[in-house]
Amino acid sequence: MKRSSVAAAALFCLLAGGKVGADDTFPNIRFDFLADARVTLSDGEPSWFRDWLGKGRYGGTHWAGNDIEQLRLAEFSVLANAEISWDINAFVHAKFDAEQDKALDLVEAYLEYKPAPRSAISYSARLGLMFPHISRENVGAAWTSPYTITPSAINSWVGEEVRALALEGKLKYRAGAHSLSLTGAIFGFNDPAGTLLAFRGWALNDYKVGAFSRLPLADLPSIGTGSDFLAKQPLWVHPINEVDGRPGYYAALDWGYGQHLKAGAFYYDNRGDPEVIKRQQYAWDTRFWNFYVEADPLPGMKLISQYMVGNTKMGRESAGGLYPVDADFDAVFVLLSQSFERNRVSVRYDWFATDDNTFVKEDNNNEWGHAWTVALSREFGKRDQLILEYLRLDSWRPARKTIGYGADQAQTIIQLSYRLRF
Repeated sequence: MKRSSVAAAALFCLLAGGKVGADDTFPNIRFDFLADARVTLSDGEPSWFRDWLGKGRYGGTHWAGNDIEQLRLAEFSVLANAEISWDINAFVHAKFDAEQDKALDLVEAYLEYKPAPRSAISYSARLGLMFPHISRENVGAAWTSPYTITPSAINSWVGEEVRALALEGKLKYRAGAHSLSLTGAIFGFNDPAGTLLAFRGWALNDYKVGAFSRLPLADLPSIGTGSDFLAKQPLWVHPINEVDGRPGYYAALDWGYGQHLKAGAFYYDNRGDPEVIKRQQYAWDTRFWNFYVEADPLPGMKLISQYMVGNTKMGRESAGGLYPVDADFDAVFVLLSQSFERNRVSVRYDWFATDDNTFVKEDNNNEWGHAWTVALSREFGKRDQLILEYLRLDSWRPARKTIGYGADQAQTIIQLSYRLRF
C-alpha cells in the first residue's frame, strides 16, 4: 500500500478505536459517510484531469471530442467528529476517489477549540490541515455544495490548490442583529498554490485534492523534461507541500445582519519564495483577495456572489524584473437558488480570466471564459439528495494551440448525482 494510503488508513483506525457514543463521557466520536454516485454526459476537449486543458472534471475524447457517458462513484468520504471535551473537538475528512492520484487520501484533519460564549464576544481556534473559510457554496457535508454539483471557478480552485496546515484564530462580536468577526492565521504547506491557475487556468469541477495527491498538468512545450524555458517544472503539481520554509498568512473580516445578510473580505498570502525549488516543486508567490455578499431576499431564496483577484509568480527574477511566470487572475460568480420545500432550483453565472505579464511568446498563459450552471435537486430525506446539473463552458486560451487544439473551446457537461449520507 502506498504511503499516503497507509497514513490515511492509520488515522481512520486510530479514530475508530475510540469510544463511539453520545453520552457525557469523552471522547465521543461520530462517523458520517457520504457516497456520491454519478452519471455524466460530457463533450468537448478532454479534461485537464486527463492531462489536457479542458475546463471540466469530465470531457470528451481525445481529438474527436465525442460525447462520453459514464456511471461512476465520484466520491466516498468518511467524516469523523470527536468531542474531546466540552470545548475541544477534532475533525477528520478522508476520501476515496479512484480518479485521484492516491485513491485513499486525507482532505482535512484539525483540532478546534470553541468555548461557549459568555458575553457579546466569543472566540475560537483551529489547528491542523484545513480549508480556509473562503467558499460560500461548499457548506455541505464533505465540503460539498447543496446548490449544485459543480462549484464556481473560484471555489473549484480553492478545492484544488488552497489548503493549509494552519493555526487559525477567530474573534466574534455580536450587538443585536449585527455580528462582526475577525479571523487570522499563519500557515505552511501551500507553497505550490498558483501552479494550476498559471499553466492550466481556471476550471469548474467538484474535485477536492487529498493531502498526499498530485494534480496533472498538460504536456505544454513550456514545461516538462523537454522544455528549455521551465525545464525543472514537471507535468504535475503537489499543492499541499512546504518548499521554502517560510510561513504564509491569511486574514478575514466578516459582517452579518441576522441570518439574512452577510458580507466579507479575505486576504491570502503564502509568502512563497519564487526562486526556491524542492522535490521538483516551486514555491509560488501567490496572493489574492476574496470578497463576498450573501443574502436571503425572500423566503427560501439564497443569493451568493464572490469576487477573487490576485497574482501568482514563480522562478528566478531577471535583471529586468521579470519572472518566468507572472500572472494576474480574477473571477466572479453570481448564484441564485430557490428552495421549494424538498426541491431546489439553482442558477449560476461565472466569469474568469488570467493575464500573463511576462514572456507571452514563449509561454502564453492568457485566458478568459465564462460558464452557466443550472441545477435541479430533490431531497428524499434528511440524508439523501438527487441533483441534475447542466454546465456550459466557453473559454479562450491560446496555449491550446501548442497541443493541437483551437484557442476557443466550448463544452457541455450534464450530470446526475445521487448523494447518500449514512
